[in-house]
Amino acid sequence: MNSIDDRRAQAEQRQQQAVHAAAPLYIRACPGAGKTRVLVDRHFQTPPGPRRAGRAMLSFTNRAADELRDRCSGSRPDLTAFPHFIGTFDSFLWRYLVRPFLPATPAWKHVLSWDQVPAAVVGYRKVPLSSFDFRYNPTTRATQVDWVDATRFLTNSNQSKADYIRLAENRRDLLWQSRGYMTGHETRIAALDHVRDPSVTRLLRHRFFEIVVDEAQDCSELDLAILEQLRQAGLPLVVVADPDQGIYEWNDARPDELRDFTDRLANHFELDGNWRSSPPVCQVAATLRPHSRGIQDDPVGDHHEVASPLLLLPYGTHRSKASALLDVVSSAEAFVAYAALEGIAAGDVLALAYRNNAIPTARSRPAPRFPKENDATALAWAVAVFHAPETPAATRKHALMIASTLLRDYWYPDTEESLAESLITHGVSPAIMQRRAARLLAALPAVDATPARDWRSTARTVLKAQLSPTGDQLAPPRLLSLPTKHLDTAIGALVGMPETESQEVARATMRSSTIHQAKGGEAEAVLIHLPQPKSVSELLQAWADPLISTETSELLRTYYVAITRARRFIALTYPISQHGSMTGHLETMKIEYRSATSPPML
Repeated sequence: MNSIDDRRAQAEQRQQQAVHAAAPLYIRACPGAGKTRVLVDRHFQTPPGPRRAGRAMLSFTNRAADELRDRCSGSRPDLTAFPHFIGTFDSFLWRYLVRPFLPATPAWKHVLSWDQVPAAVVGYRKVPLSSFDFRYNPTTRATQVDWVDATRFLTNSNQSKADYIRLAENRRDLLWQSRGYMTGHETRIAALDHVRDPSVTRLLRHRFFEIVVDEAQDCSELDLAILEQLRQAGLPLVVVADPDQGIYEWNDARPDELRDFTDRLANHFELDGNWRSSPPVCQVAATLRPHSRGIQDDPVGDHHEVASPLLLLPYGTHRSKASALLDVVSSAEAFVAYAALEGIAAGDVLALAYRNNAIPTARSRPAPRFPKENDATALAWAVAVFHAPETPAATRKHALMIASTLLRDYWYPDTEESLAESLITHGVSPAIMQRRAARLLAALPAVDATPARDWRSTARTVLKAQLSPTGDQLAPPRLLSLPTKHLDTAIGALVGMPETESQEVARATMRSSTIHQAKGGEAEAVLIHLPQPKSVSELLQAWADPLISTETSELLRTYYVAITRARRFIALTYPISQHGSMTGHLETMKIEYRSATSPPML
């Protein structure tokens, strides 16, 4: 086998080939492949100086877009300013493919979900419009509506499911066509309609010389239809994805259609040098992939020599079998101790489960949930993480970004520019805005058991005291939206903060979340909980079937995401009744493991 220096040189060479490859281009990147570095280096190839056209760099979360922007802004701030665009796929569609082509009236409003619109309820029982599933067929241009929770909502009701679906269709049309509200779904429908117009794509070709789409495995059917229209119109596309991490089929992600779409892109590169994970982590992850891609990624990072095998922590009792680990709480405690033997601090341990109610909580303080909408919950999250000890720099920076955006929306409510563009327009330096954002977060109330409506009321009072840099008199802020169903919930609960916390837990905590929330993150050690015999058998059945892999099973893709968060140490914990099935499967797959039914002897 080649030396680690040779393997690293080969991995870096593949990265540089992807940096310089011509569009249209598809980059398939394994976890830890350094794809963000590739995209930033590619952007750095743009010559400095005035330009008529720029590059659009798009991702599907604010967190990923912020990382791209931060990495570019340090040494080349021109790469984050006009004519370039770095942001989310949603914001790109709204700014360049939807808003410029809408009629002057009504006053159009881009909202993240119908829960932000108080009038978005239907029927006598006030069912939220967000409860209904609106599916648009790009080919027929028809919309189908479903309501999966109808039975639960309509117990003893005189109205049928069909009645409520009809009401939902009418209310959505009213809010959209007459009042101008558009969620991401309506935005995509409008964008697809506009992008079919050659005059629109002609404008876009003059505006951007390249469009980069990161995390493309999260593309929905509508997203892929829009990208296909851009491809056909001659827009140079760079699509970056790891289809094995596509875990949003519930949000209409289409792995099969993504594969068909990327096959139509001329140039393909695969980045399989893993700079994150150890060899055992890479080995386990590879067994979940299709047989055609079953060769593990090449571990070339700092942990390329770490040999800690998969750790099994069965708990509870079953017939003649018994574990000293009585429950998942004991397993979590034991894992923290085993991680310590590997030189891993509790703060570098991440506990994961498929669902919230199965997340291990022993010695665990759930991290505040990363906000998806710019509302009162997002601001509360920013306050919580800004004041928390040992908050990572990137997380603190995002908290300041939330506060800065909120201040911008208060001071300049009619702007449709990005935050960076707004600061330039109004002559506010980024340093001043950051100081004002920090001052706002410091003045806001603590995130605790206070009802959300009361916390928001106090926050609005604090916000009202934040005068604009120009000293203009402003109307009282009506920002900080909050779904009605959350008004009486503790604000701390909305952001995932524990109600109480002992000093012992505060000294030795591990992070915890669902697997979906952890996507994009990483940790030195990862504990994955399979809470029921059924969940273990479902995983093992899919894992053992040679016809099932991450290519066809979202369940396997979800656990693939969980495993690949780890840098050097992974463990599975589950009821001891499933221990024989688990070890038998691992032996068949030739995966090295060790078992423990008690904490380590320290």
